Amino acid sequence: MRDNHLHTHFSYDSKAQFEEYLQAYSGEIVTTEHFDLSNPYSKQDDIPDYESYCREIAKLNCLYDNRIKKGIEIGYYQPREADIKAYLAGKDFDLKLLSVHHNGVNDYLDDEVASMDKATVIKDYLDRLEYAIGRVEADVLAHFDYGFRLFEISVEALKRYEEQLARIFQKMINNNLAFELNAKSIYLYEHEHLYCYALALLKKLGCTRYSIGSDGHKLEHFRLHFDKIVALLADYGISESQLIS
Repeated sequence: MRDNHLHTHFSYDSKAQFEEYLQAYSGEIVTTEHFDLSNPYSKQDDIPDYESYCREIAKLNCLYDNRIKKGIEIGYYQPREADIKAYLAGKDFDLKLLSVHHNGVNDYLDDEVASMDKATVIKDYLDRLEYAIGRVEADVLAHFDYGFRLFEISVEALKRYEEQLARIFQKMINNNLAFELNAKSIYLYEHEHLYCYALALLKKLGCTRYSIGSDGHKLEHFRLHFDKIVALLADYGISESQLIS
Protein backbone atom coordinates (compact mmCIF):
# COMPACT_ATOMS: atom_id res chain seq x y z
CA MET A 1 0.00 0.00 0.00
CA ARG A 2 1.01 3.62 -0.54
CA ASP A 3 2.60 5.83 2.10
CA ASN A 4 -0.04 8.55 2.41
CA HIS A 5 1.91 11.02 4.57
CA LEU A 6 5.27 12.05 3.19
CA HIS A 7 7.33 15.22 2.75
CA THR A 8 10.05 16.51 0.43
CA HIS A 9 12.03 19.72 0.10
CA PHE A 10 8.76 21.45 -0.83
CA SER A 11 7.94 21.32 2.90
CA TYR A 12 9.66 23.86 5.13
CA ASP A 13 11.05 21.17 7.46
CA SER A 14 12.34 18.61 4.96
CA LYS A 15 15.28 18.37 2.57
CA ALA A 16 14.25 15.04 1.02
CA GLN A 17 14.26 14.61 -2.75
CA PHE A 18 11.56 12.74 -4.67
CA GLU A 19 14.20 10.48 -6.19
CA GLU A 20 15.17 9.10 -2.78
CA TYR A 21 11.70 7.65 -2.28
CA LEU A 22 11.29 6.59 -5.91
CA GLN A 23 14.53 4.64 -5.89
CA ALA A 24 13.74 2.96 -2.57
CA TYR A 25 10.26 1.78 -3.54
CA SER A 26 8.87 0.52 -6.84
CA GLY A 27 5.26 1.53 -6.23
CA GLU A 28 3.35 4.79 -6.33
CA ILE A 29 4.26 7.65 -4.01
CA VAL A 30 2.36 10.75 -2.97
CA THR A 31 3.97 13.64 -1.12
CA THR A 32 1.84 15.72 1.22
CA GLU A 33 3.68 19.00 1.57
CA HIS A 34 3.16 21.27 4.56
CA PHE A 35 0.79 24.22 4.17
CA ASP A 36 0.84 26.09 7.48
CA LEU A 37 -0.17 29.73 7.75
CA SER A 38 0.91 31.84 10.75
CA ASN A 39 3.30 29.05 11.69
CA PRO A 40 4.69 29.89 15.16
CA TYR A 41 7.58 27.46 14.68
CA SER A 42 9.01 29.14 11.57
CA LYS A 43 7.50 32.58 12.32
CA GLN A 44 6.06 32.82 8.82
CA ASP A 45 3.46 31.51 6.39
CA ASP A 46 4.75 28.19 5.04
CA ILE A 47 3.22 27.73 1.62
CA PRO A 48 4.38 25.15 -0.91
CA ASP A 49 5.32 26.57 -4.31
CA TYR A 50 2.57 24.86 -6.28
CA GLU A 51 3.83 25.72 -9.75
CA SER A 52 7.37 24.50 -9.03
CA TYR A 53 5.96 21.42 -7.30
CA CYS A 54 3.85 20.52 -10.34
CA ARG A 55 6.75 21.12 -12.74
CA GLU A 56 9.12 18.87 -10.80
CA ILE A 57 6.54 16.09 -10.54
CA ALA A 58 5.75 16.31 -14.26
CA LYS A 59 9.45 16.07 -15.11
CA LEU A 60 10.05 13.11 -12.80
CA ASN A 61 6.90 11.31 -13.91
CA CYS A 62 8.39 11.16 -17.40
CA LEU A 63 11.38 9.33 -15.93
CA TYR A 64 9.58 7.21 -13.33
CA ASP A 65 6.53 5.89 -15.16
CA ASN A 66 4.04 8.37 -13.68
CA ARG A 67 4.52 7.04 -10.14
CA ILE A 68 4.19 10.38 -8.31
CA LYS A 69 0.88 11.82 -7.12
CA LYS A 70 0.38 15.33 -5.76
CA GLY A 71 -0.63 15.92 -2.17
CA ILE A 72 -0.82 18.52 0.56
CA GLU A 73 -1.04 18.58 4.34
CA ILE A 74 -3.40 21.38 5.28
CA GLY A 75 -2.51 22.83 8.66
CA TYR A 76 -5.85 24.33 9.63
CA TYR A 77 -5.85 27.54 11.67
CA GLN A 78 -9.25 29.19 12.04
CA PRO A 79 -8.19 32.87 11.87
CA ARG A 80 -6.63 32.17 8.45
CA GLU A 81 -9.45 30.03 7.04
CA ALA A 82 -10.23 32.44 4.20
CA ASP A 83 -6.57 32.50 3.16
CA ILE A 84 -6.37 28.71 3.33
CA LYS A 85 -9.37 28.33 1.05
CA ALA A 86 -8.05 30.99 -1.33
CA TYR A 87 -4.76 29.13 -1.77
CA LEU A 88 -6.44 25.75 -2.30
CA ALA A 89 -8.96 27.08 -4.84
CA GLY A 90 -8.29 25.83 -8.35
CA LYS A 91 -5.34 23.63 -7.38
CA ASP A 92 -5.33 19.94 -8.17
CA PHE A 93 -4.21 17.55 -5.43
CA ASP A 94 -4.66 13.79 -5.43
CA LEU A 95 -4.58 13.61 -1.63
CA LYS A 96 -5.35 16.19 1.04
CA LEU A 97 -4.52 15.64 4.69
CA LEU A 98 -6.19 17.72 7.40
CA SER A 99 -4.07 18.59 10.43
CA VAL A 100 -4.01 21.00 13.34
CA HIS A 101 -0.40 21.82 14.18
CA HIS A 102 -0.59 24.99 16.24
CA ASN A 103 -2.78 27.42 18.16
CA GLY A 104 -1.22 30.62 16.83
CA VAL A 105 1.24 30.86 19.72
CA ASN A 106 2.85 27.43 19.85
CA ASP A 107 3.23 24.48 17.57
CA TYR A 108 2.12 21.55 19.72
CA LEU A 109 5.61 20.06 19.32
CA ASP A 110 7.40 23.14 20.68
CA ASP A 111 9.65 22.18 23.58
CA GLU A 112 7.87 24.55 25.95
CA VAL A 113 4.55 22.78 25.40
CA ALA A 114 5.90 19.74 27.24
CA SER A 115 6.02 21.77 30.46
CA MET A 116 2.51 23.21 30.12
CA ASP A 117 -0.57 21.89 31.88
CA LYS A 118 -1.42 18.67 30.06
CA ALA A 119 -5.19 18.90 30.44
CA THR A 120 -5.28 22.49 29.18
CA VAL A 121 -3.19 21.67 26.10
CA ILE A 122 -5.19 18.57 25.21
CA LYS A 123 -8.54 20.34 25.54
CA ASP A 124 -7.33 23.28 23.45
CA TYR A 125 -6.07 20.92 20.76
CA LEU A 126 -9.18 18.74 20.64
CA ASP A 127 -11.44 21.79 20.44
CA ARG A 128 -9.46 23.07 17.46
CA LEU A 129 -9.42 19.66 15.80
CA GLU A 130 -13.16 19.19 16.23
CA TYR A 131 -13.84 22.59 14.69
CA ALA A 132 -11.45 22.04 11.76
CA ILE A 133 -13.20 18.97 10.37
CA GLY A 134 -15.47 19.99 7.52
CA ARG A 135 -14.15 23.54 7.25
CA VAL A 136 -11.95 22.67 4.25
CA GLU A 137 -12.16 19.79 1.82
CA ALA A 138 -9.86 16.92 2.76
CA ASP A 139 -9.43 13.16 2.43
CA VAL A 140 -7.65 12.14 5.63
CA LEU A 141 -7.64 13.22 9.27
CA ALA A 142 -3.93 13.12 10.09
CA HIS A 143 -2.26 12.21 13.41
CA PHE A 144 -5.23 12.61 15.76
CA ASP A 145 -2.74 12.72 18.66
CA TYR A 146 -0.53 15.53 17.35
CA GLY A 147 -1.56 17.94 20.10
CA PHE A 148 -0.44 15.54 22.82
CA ARG A 149 2.49 13.79 21.14
CA LEU A 150 4.89 15.26 23.68
CA PHE A 151 3.00 13.87 26.65
CA GLU A 152 3.12 10.50 28.30
CA ILE A 153 -0.55 9.64 28.51
CA SER A 154 -2.30 6.41 29.37
CA VAL A 155 -5.42 5.04 27.74
CA GLU A 156 -7.28 5.64 30.99
CA ALA A 157 -6.22 9.29 30.94
CA LEU A 158 -7.28 9.68 27.31
CA LYS A 159 -10.65 8.12 28.08
CA ARG A 160 -11.49 11.29 30.00
CA TYR A 161 -11.90 12.86 26.55
CA GLU A 162 -13.83 9.95 25.04
CA GLU A 163 -17.06 11.89 24.55
CA GLN A 164 -15.25 14.55 22.55
CA LEU A 165 -13.11 12.03 20.68
CA ALA A 166 -16.26 10.17 19.66
CA ARG A 167 -17.71 13.44 18.33
CA ILE A 168 -14.49 14.14 16.43
CA PHE A 169 -14.39 10.68 14.89
CA GLN A 170 -18.09 10.77 14.02
CA LYS A 171 -17.63 14.15 12.35
CA MET A 172 -14.65 12.69 10.48
CA ILE A 173 -16.80 9.77 9.28
CA ASN A 174 -19.68 12.06 8.32
CA ASN A 175 -17.30 14.15 6.20
CA ASN A 176 -15.92 11.01 4.52
CA LEU A 177 -12.40 11.44 5.87
CA ALA A 178 -10.16 8.45 6.47
CA PHE A 179 -8.49 7.95 9.84
CA GLU A 180 -4.71 8.01 9.65
CA LEU A 181 -2.46 5.45 11.29
CA ASN A 182 0.57 7.69 11.74
CA ALA A 183 3.77 5.64 11.98
CA LYS A 184 5.76 8.45 13.57
CA SER A 185 3.20 8.85 16.35
CA ILE A 186 2.85 5.13 16.91
CA TYR A 187 6.50 4.10 16.91
CA LEU A 188 8.67 7.18 17.41
CA TYR A 189 6.42 8.90 19.95
CA GLU A 190 5.38 5.52 21.39
CA HIS A 191 1.63 6.09 21.13
CA GLU A 192 0.64 2.65 19.88
CA HIS A 193 -1.60 2.14 22.91
CA LEU A 194 -3.50 5.34 22.09
CA TYR A 195 -4.00 4.26 18.49
CA CYS A 196 -5.28 0.88 19.66
CA TYR A 197 -7.79 2.68 21.86
CA ALA A 198 -8.78 4.92 18.92
CA LEU A 199 -9.23 1.92 16.61
CA ALA A 200 -11.58 0.24 19.08
CA LEU A 201 -13.64 3.43 19.33
CA LEU A 202 -13.65 3.87 15.55
CA LYS A 203 -14.87 0.32 15.03
CA LYS A 204 -17.81 0.98 17.37
CA LEU A 205 -18.65 4.08 15.35
CA GLY A 206 -18.58 2.14 12.08
CA CYS A 207 -15.50 3.70 10.48
CA THR A 208 -14.57 1.98 7.21
CA ARG A 209 -11.92 4.31 5.78
CA TYR A 210 -8.32 4.25 6.98
CA SER A 211 -4.98 5.55 5.77
CA ILE A 212 -1.39 4.64 6.63
CA GLY A 213 1.25 7.35 6.62
CA SER A 214 4.83 7.45 7.82
CA ASP A 215 4.86 11.23 8.32
CA GLY A 216 8.33 10.84 6.85
CA HIS A 217 10.54 13.85 6.25
CA LYS A 218 13.55 11.74 5.29
CA LEU A 219 14.18 8.40 3.65
CA GLU A 220 14.85 6.46 6.85
CA HIS A 221 11.25 7.08 7.98
CA PHE A 222 9.62 6.24 4.62
CA ARG A 223 7.07 3.40 5.07
CA LEU A 224 8.19 3.07 8.69
CA HIS A 225 6.99 -0.25 10.18
CA PHE A 226 4.14 -0.56 7.68
CA ASP A 227 4.17 -4.33 8.20
CA LYS A 228 3.44 -3.81 11.90
CA ILE A 229 0.63 -1.36 11.15
CA VAL A 230 -1.04 -3.79 8.73
CA ALA A 231 -0.85 -6.48 11.42
CA LEU A 232 -2.28 -4.06 13.98
CA LEU A 233 -5.21 -3.25 11.71
CA ALA A 234 -5.83 -6.96 11.17
CA ASP A 235 -6.07 -7.41 14.94
CA TYR A 236 -9.07 -5.06 14.81
CA GLY A 237 -10.64 -6.74 11.80
CA ILE A 238 -9.61 -3.99 9.40
CA SER A 239 -8.49 -5.28 6.00
CA GLU A 240 -6.26 -3.70 3.38
CA SER A 241 -9.38 -3.16 1.25
CA GLN A 242 -10.40 -0.45 3.75
CA LEU A 243 -7.19 1.51 3.18
CA ILE A 244 -7.47 4.48 0.86
CA SER A 245 -4.97 4.94 -1.96
